[in-house]
Amino acid sequence: MTGLPLSAYQADDRAAVTEIQVRNALIVSCMHRAGYAAFTGDGLQEARPPDNATALPAGAWGYLGAEAAGVQGFHAPARPLPGPGAAAPAAGAGEAYDATRVDCDRQAAERIGAPPGPEADLIGRLFADSMAATGRDERVTAATARWASCMATAGFQGADPASLPDRFHATARPTPAELAAARADADCTADTNLAGIWFAVLAGYQRQQIDHHAEALNAHREAVRAQDARLTRLLAEGDTGPTP
Repeated sequence: MTGLPLSAYQADDRAAVTEIQVRNALIVSCMHRAGYAAFTGDGLQEARPPDNATALPAGAWGYLGAEAAGVQGFHAPARPLPGPGAAAPAAGAGEAYDATRVDCDRQAAERIGAPPGPEADLIGRLFADSMAATGRDERVTAATARWASCMATAGFQGADPASLPDRFHATARPTPAELAAARADADCTADTNLAGIWFAVLAGYQRQQIDHHAEALNAHREAVRAQDARLTRLLAEGDTGPTP
């Protein structure tokens, strides 16, 4: 999804990490000024990009990942547990501590500010519209029909690429039936090129949208870049004290 045309107008994973780092620094600084000098960031979000490797498989193109299909099925791989040396979050110091944490969270959010520009809603709407148009496109519906026929031949009647994973999420671990369905899904997705067709059609619709909304989208991209530059400066300069 991050390679789609509309994604170029949004903040990337690096910018998201920078925002988390700045928010954490603001909160730690705020807690120290409030008298909690021992606070080092207990319970704050870890500053790292989204863990796409453990994301649940989803999407109207079917399951993507033949190697994972035979091992995890439609379940996300388990996240590693903290090692024996990992420190547990320190307990708070009562109501005063909790109130200060809430207030520092609020101050950090105000300092960072809202996502830039009203065009953020436009991008979300354009994404949704392009997805809907792709689902109706005859190239995609034809590829999906071929995928469904392939799945029926493999013994999975009435399969739908968007809802197939939902059949198996009730169990804590992948079952043999789930692994078989996931392997068939991976094979049929590759054999029919459903994923390639789906993404190509989706990208085409998004390029049309960009042409129609170029001025608003370019303005939003510049606002995103300005916000990213401001947060990068805050982080580099350590400018996390009270707002002037």
